[in-house]
Amino acid sequence: MQVLKAADGPLDQTAPAERDITIEDLMTHRAGLAYGFTSMGPIAQAHEKALGPALGTPLTPDEWMKRLGELPLSYQPGARFHYSHATDVLGFIVARIEGKPLDQVLQDRVFGPLGMTDTAFHVPPEKLDRAAKLYRINPETDVMEEVAFPYHPAPPVFAAGGGGLVSTADDYLKFARLMLGKGEVDGVRLLKAETVEMMTADRLTPAQKEIPFMGIPFWMGQGFGLGVSVITDPVKQAWMGAGNAGAFGWPGAFGTWWQADPQADMVLIYLIQNSMPLGPEAAAQLATGQRMGGRAALPVFQKMVYGALAG
Repeated sequence: MQVLKAADGPLDQTAPAERDITIEDLMTHRAGLAYGFTSMGPIAQAHEKALGPALGTPLTPDEWMKRLGELPLSYQPGARFHYSHATDVLGFIVARIEGKPLDQVLQDRVFGPLGMTDTAFHVPPEKLDRAAKLYRINPETDVMEEVAFPYHPAPPVFAAGGGGLVSTADDYLKFARLMLGKGEVDGVRLLKAETVEMMTADRLTPAQKEIPFMGIPFWMGQGFGLGVSVITDPVKQAWMGAGNAGAFGWPGAFGTWWQADPQADMVLIYLIQNSMPLGPEAAAQLATGQRMGGRAALPVFQKMVYGALAG
């Protein structure tokens, strides 16, 4: 792999990767990969051109992976957290190991055993009337308007590990309770307790936490494990939410959020359908404007819940 000399610089100014990407790099978003919407400069446009949209690429998994491998990395493997297609690569690897599409692997290993009957990469026609709508505030009129979302009526060609699943509050609660229960829920065990403990252990270095995420000091009081963020200092983290040390979760692109808090033996789920652009260089808009306005209720929700517990 080649690595850009400057993350926002010309695509032909690169240096060789100092080492190979590891599975842990992928699980901690430190592989050096990128998303178009989290990147600035030519690499952002190159992702959109080569791979298609962040959600709903028309490519097959093999063609998608081939094109991704032809793009330079934004950073040296292991150097820093940069939210990226790393989770899509993990999904590709899982599907390759299992010898079946990722959606089938998840159905067999997670959704089926947990009874998550409304979670999939598609919404069949008979369920479409239950599907949530997506909204945004028109920046020109300041009026809320509906945004079309491309629900798949059948399993997509490429079920991507990084996004595209559709679910319900009840199904997501079952998954979150599994994580809160260290791999077991309602008598069904899918993970060893030690695995969940590995997932929820902070793996970012102090220097990596100094680097802003999406334009904000996201890592004040929290870190990142294997696929989830984890609160390390509740006082410092309180500026953007609430939770005890060891609470973990992760937000979604359209403002959804969940957190499992082992100390409080509690799961919080926040669902909102606040559309945001996922095109090149969209990261510059994430910390400002109507995007954040649509999410303003999240910290209020968090602090009211924890305040009610304390009262």
